[in-house]
Amino acid sequence: MRVPIHWAVLCLAVAALVLPSPAGAFPEKPITCIAPANPGGGWDLTCRSAERVLREEKLVSQPIAVENMPGGSGAVGIAHVVTKRKGDGHLFVAASPALTFTMALKRTPYGYKDITPLAAVAADFGAVVVRKDAPWKTLKELMDAVKANPTAVAFAGGSAPGGQDHVKAAKVVKAAGADPTKMKYVPYQGGGEALASLLGGHTQAFPGDISEIAGQLEGGQIRVLAVLADKRLPGTLKEIPTAKEQGFDATYVVWRGYYAAGGIPKAQADWWVATLAKMVKSPTWQKIAGDNKWFDLWMGGEDFARFLEKDLETSGVLLKELGFLK
Repeated sequence: MRVPIHWAVLCLAVAALVLPSPAGAFPEKPITCIAPANPGGGWDLTCRSAERVLREEKLVSQPIAVENMPGGSGAVGIAHVVTKRKGDGHLFVAASPALTFTMALKRTPYGYKDITPLAAVAADFGAVVVRKDAPWKTLKELMDAVKANPTAVAFAGGSAPGGQDHVKAAKVVKAAGADPTKMKYVPYQGGGEALASLLGGHTQAFPGDISEIAGQLEGGQIRVLAVLADKRLPGTLKEIPTAKEQGFDATYVVWRGYYAAGGIPKAQADWWVATLAKMVKSPTWQKIAGDNKWFDLWMGGEDFARFLEKDLETSGVLLKELGFLK
């Protein structure tokens, strides 16, 4: 018996609906990007930027949700990933040197070998920031105040003591000839909270990142006393002096990247690296990077993993030099 063509087409359509996905199809379900801090800081921005680009550029077929998971400068986030999401390729986590310091300080039992490093996608730079109405007009004036009375200037930071923001401030204080272990540091759960503390007058300085303070700088709410780069940054930041040119040999580069859970299939890890590589080349990412004062940086897969192991080693040395690690 001849089957009418329209009926045959219908049967094929129904069959297609019930057939399993092609072998290796990924991702198969919604994705989560974990920002291991409260909204408003660098990790939050790193996650939300990826979510927007991957969605708008249609690089991912599944929806992406951003989940804030503050605590311990990344320790809570990595513990969640290692203990509850092992082998799950449907999440990625924002990372930066702050996580490296958390590992070096032994504030987490987990290391980079317990997760899957994916890629570093941008470079940011540290900066020393005060309120627009602060009495200090230069970095020297601020450091003179710190040397005269180490507790007179409270530095707000978005990481735990000994973490990334603390280290940025400590490098400048040490370069000024003062003891970084005696400076007053007030930790918050992310750069957004630390910046809010500064703007609210609860603290006097913020050793943040350029990307974290870009909006407040353009809005005239803050004064950037120094950028922690080897040379002045281009564009709208070119008028900001470096710490080095003011006589303080202190620099700090912030890599921004992502990691996935440990134990995920190699094919999924490769998919993530390839997808993130496409992301950073997209017009949408380039626009976001420009708006956030991020600079081009790419390290993917094994290159990034090797870099992280070296970064962990050098971070331990730095923490010992600053007196934060015995």
